Amino acid sequence: MRALLRAYEWLIVALAVLGGAILLGATVLIIVDVVARNTALPPVRAASALVEYAMLAATAFGAPWLVRRGGHVAIDSFVVRLPAGARFMVSRATLALPLAIAAFLAWRAGVIAVEAAMRGAVDIRSIDLPGWLAPALLALALGLCATEFLRLLVLRRELPRSAHGSGA
Repeated sequence: MRALLRAYEWLIVALAVLGGAILLGATVLIIVDVVARNTALPPVRAASALVEYAMLAATAFGAPWLVRRGGHVAIDSFVVRLPAGARFMVSRATLALPLAIAAFLAWRAGVIAVEAAMRGAVDIRSIDLPGWLAPALLALALGLCATEFLRLLVLRRELPRSAHGSGA
């Protein structure tokens, strides 16, 4: 079990690193395309489509790591002013709600990806991409985010503290 947890933790970090590398690659591709267009060289034909998918992939791969690190959107200025019992219940609810939403959306994106794969759908742009690719990326990201919210829900025993110290 410990090896499985270590592998999962490695996966979350590796996907975040991959997401960062994808953003770097997209940045380089944009620069190459702009330079090519402004120097009368042939532009990179698929640059736009590749950058769009790169943005999706980078976001999908980095999102679970952000949830793990507490980088997701959380407004605690109100919550830290609640009595301890209420604060604990609100913190549990604010983990359970995104868990449920992410799990549902991951399932739905997975269904859409499978249906697109079964139909042989193709996203026709400057290059042809499999129609299941975008929903599969979303299913992966949202599934891992749901797992991270579940992990926080199960492991977090303390009350939430303000990142600013004052709750402001």
